[in-house]
Amino acid sequence: MKDKGFTLIELLAVIVIIGTLGVIVTVSLTKTLDDNRKENCEAFVKEIEDAACVYAEVNKDKCNRDSCPSITIDTLIKEGLIKSEADACTNKDIDKNAIVEVTWSSEGEKHCEYKGIREYER
Repeated sequence: MKDKGFTLIELLAVIVIIGTLGVIVTVSLTKTLDDNRKENCEAFVKEIEDAACVYAEVNKDKCNRDSCPSITIDTLIKEGLIKSEADACTNKDIDKNAIVEVTWSSEGEKHCEYKGIREYER
């Protein structure tokens, strides 16, 4: 018999293999995209915290170990320390009223923490 073509079993096997590969690629890409989103969020938060520490350093008369008023995102934008853009953690407009808290450790090290992002969003 000289029939040319594929049998139904052969076609089904190829479809199953292609489907399996498609699922593996989709899961891998989804994980990679999620990891990238988390990295962007962490970098965004770090940029804001670093900007607040710079602001506190430059404005030592307003912000010292004994007293440091709340620093808002709006203040950092007005001072030109960060750009006004979308929040990389929520993909929404940045909350300009969010607070960055500046504290000092007992060793005198400055610590800046952005309060605009809830822990599960980091």
